[in-house]
Parts: sequence; C-alpha cells; structure tokens
Amino acid sequence: MKAKIKSNVVDLRLLIVDFDDISHDEISEMTGQVPTYIRVKGQPRNPKRPDSPVWPNNLWSIDSGLGMHASFEDQMCTLLNIIEDNRAAFENLCSKYYSEFACAIKVYKGNGESTPWVHLDNRYNKIAWELKIEFDVDLYAF
Repeated sequence: MKAKIKSNVVDLRLLIVDFDDISHDEISEMTGQVPTYIRVKGQPRNPKRPDSPVWPNNLWSIDSGLGMHASFEDQMCTLLNIIEDNRAAFENLCSKYYSEFACAIKVYKGNGESTPWVHLDNRYNKIAWELKIEFDVDLYAF
C-alpha cells in the first residue's frame, strides 16, 4: 500500500494567555471572536487519564479561519484584520496578558511543494510592537 503524500501545513494562531480575572467567554465577547481553542487552568491535559498533569494557565486562541493549507501571508493578514477591526479590545487584552502569534510549520519531504515562507511585513511589525504581541515559530520536517 502506497503512503499518502501529505501537504505542507501552516498553523498560525493568536494566543491570549495567563489571565485569571476574566473568563474565556468574556474575551470572546470583547473581541467578537469564537475561540479556536481554549485551555482552562487546573484542568487535566489529558482528561482520559486521571493522573494527567494539569494546565498551569488559562489560554484563549483564534486562527484565521482560512485553514492550515492557506499561506502564512494570508493567515497573518486575516488575523491582523481581526485585530484592527476590534483594536480597543485587543489593546486592552494584550496590555494585561501575555499575547503571542504562534506558528507551527510542518513540511513533508517529497510532496513537490516548496517550503512555506514566513515574512513579517511593516503592518505586522507596527501592530505587534504597539500591542506587544510576541512571535513564536516552530518548524517540523517529516
């Protein structure tokens, strides 16, 4: 049986982390966004294992909604639009809590695709600097 060739993946998200004085739902209401993923402080990392370590902090995150096969540029542009459309809410949240653009890039050998590129332009630089949003990228090669 022939192995299925996988397409490269760019998983870009905006994270708001380390909040205790506000709920996940309040962040969603403030930003007008439904989170892609949340993490609740004190909940087990693996609910199926009673001895699983617990999450040390709360986390709320969104992605662009474009899917993980969209380009980095398109995903980042969409996330920046979301931030700009509700700038006051994101300024408030990012000034109080740790915020980050988290990017995981998965590259699969022999799939005929070029390596996805990451380019941070002036628009990104301005917003990230003003809102103090960190950037983290992880690269996985398979």
